[in-house]
Amino acid sequence: ESKVGLSSTTLLLKKFDEVSLPPISRLEASPSTHVATLPRTDDSEERDWSDRNSAKATDSNISADRKEDAHDYGVVIVLYHKTGYVLSRILMKMTIALEYEGNGRSEEEVKRAKSVQRRDADHFDGESGEMIAFSQHGNWNGNFIGARKHRGIGGCHPSFKIKRGAIHLQEAPDFFCGEKELAARMLGDKKDSETKIVHMIRNPFDMVLSNYFYHSQDPTPEKWVHGDDPCEFNYPDGNSLASHVLPTLQEETKITEKQLDAVVDMCQSLYQSKSSLKNSSFYEHLLALDHWDGLRLATTQMIISSSAANEGMAGGDVLRMANNIVKFNRLQTSSSIPSKQRKDIHLLTLSMDEYITGVKNNTLAFLNFLLGNDDTVSIDLRVKAAEEQEASAIKKGERRNKHITQGKHSDKEELRQLLREDSVLGPVLSEVEKLVVGALERSKKHDPRLQ
Repeated sequence: ESKVGLSSTTLLLKKFDEVSLPPISRLEASPSTHVATLPRTDDSEERDWSDRNSAKATDSNISADRKEDAHDYGVVIVLYHKTGYVLSRILMKMTIALEYEGNGRSEEEVKRAKSVQRRDADHFDGESGEMIAFSQHGNWNGNFIGARKHRGIGGCHPSFKIKRGAIHLQEAPDFFCGEKELAARMLGDKKDSETKIVHMIRNPFDMVLSNYFYHSQDPTPEKWVHGDDPCEFNYPDGNSLASHVLPTLQEETKITEKQLDAVVDMCQSLYQSKSSLKNSSFYEHLLALDHWDGLRLATTQMIISSSAANEGMAGGDVLRMANNIVKFNRLQTSSSIPSKQRKDIHLLTLSMDEYITGVKNNTLAFLNFLLGNDDTVSIDLRVKAAEEQEASAIKKGERRNKHITQGKHSDKEELRQLLREDSVLGPVLSEVEKLVVGALERSKKHDPRLQ
């Protein structure tokens, strides 16, 4: 009997709320494609991008001939564990600060805008009432709505509805509702709303390696690893994460129930299975096991865990990311969604790995996507901010910031190869990798900075 099998209710929802689509590889990218709150602590070819004309917004659904107000759009930045939690906060604060600067606000006002700590904050002029910058929903320790949460067997979080003129920070959303409902939630209530999605993803092999090395540090940076059951694959309602995403993934990948059952079996064979670790925590396992077994255990948690055992802090994000890559592509291509709605949803996909090696160009792509042809923030200001971000990243790299787990482990490439060759983990990660590569290729067609 399958551990992660599809519930009958999930199958019914799939039947009545979804349409059968060809695999993503056979779908043309949409022309608009750029290819509540839970506390947590959680070289490519060089080009001269100093030419200001090359820094125009590249979303072909946004006319370069009209004066644009960036705040006509809602923005949601979607990310996952180890795909850019800190970076998403930095980029949001950078955008808001640039708007203050572009509007001629004082240096003190710019600093205050950067230091706002509230999860929900508006940025209006106190006297005129005019909007200075995007409103924000989410802060350093919180998201727009609860991460890894949804309502009902096949639903989305009831509070997820994008608002025009606001940036929403959203980690690991459970988008289990149908495409039509998700499109409506992305576009919000207001007539003629448009939404920009920034999807921060990562090659799954890099993602799970970073996750393992990060959480096996001594001391560990995050507390949830002390109380987690990494093998808890069900939500409180008894349905598994896999049962929610398999209906989508089985149409686009070769991932099967049997493969995910094998991942659960691997987790259970590694966790509290030895007499010496019978009562040990997940974190104690990461310290005690050799690198290969520790990596395998941590990777199973990133694939099949519902996150119920750690109150939604982490787990299962490899499958969530894969599910949402498919969902976002369908928001722009599915015939079940009205043509106008498809055109009103814009998508930029960013890779954490490529961001690290191309900070300036990726930062500029992000800023141009959000700000478009709204000239309140000039091209000079955008380029300056991107250059400063790159300089900051270089400086942090020199200090070997402990949150960036790149290049610190001599056996990293050996472990990566073992993952690829593993009969249980390798096939699942490889199928997700194909989705990631496809999403990034679609982005690169529409913004050459992402090459």
